[in-house]
Amino acid sequence: MGGIAALFAVLLLAGCETVSKEQCAAGDWVALGKADGANGYQASRLADIVKDCGRYGVTPDTDQYMSGWNQGVQIYCTPMNGYNAGRQGKSASPVCPPQMAGSFEYAHSLGKRIWQARSKVEEQERRVRDIDNRMSRLRLDVGSLSCSGKNGDELRACREDVHRRRQDLQDARFDLQDARWRLMEAQRFYDETERTVSAEAARTIPGYGPQ
Repeated sequence: MGGIAALFAVLLLAGCETVSKEQCAAGDWVALGKADGANGYQASRLADIVKDCGRYGVTPDTDQYMSGWNQGVQIYCTPMNGYNAGRQGKSASPVCPPQMAGSFEYAHSLGKRIWQARSKVEEQERRVRDIDNRMSRLRLDVGSLSCSGKNGDELRACREDVHRRRQDLQDARFDLQDARWRLMEAQRFYDETERTVSAEAARTIPGYGPQ
């Protein structure tokens, strides 16, 4: 049992590592810093790298890492990257220098408008699917009910059950109509948002092209 616990601890530790043993041994600190900066990781990540590599007896060159990180930040903080990150629903990292932060954050806000509008469409699409599935189950329930052979209180209870399930099915039909209407409205809003944002992105983001 102790061996299993020890193995689990090792795997957990490995899963939490910022860098691998191989990356530490390779010692390409400029490339590592550049990759981290380009992915929007904050410079404080270096402290975790120093700690992880220390476990393997490797001391990172922090100056080289920071040189690469600063190069990577220049890649991350472009308006086009900010726009794409927002469009994918990713948060904006606070790594951009003042001279780049404004255009990056504005482009990110444009992309996020697309993501938010698309999320509303997907939400309504899920609602339509859920109601469709509910209606299928209700149809099966109604179709499987039979009051033949019953009489008295038993027959009355059966008929009430059939009526209730048919009413549930009718309610689901109304819900489906509402969901389809809301989906149509969400799609219309998305299309309008995409047109508006695309026009603004073309005006303000260097290198922008239709997505």
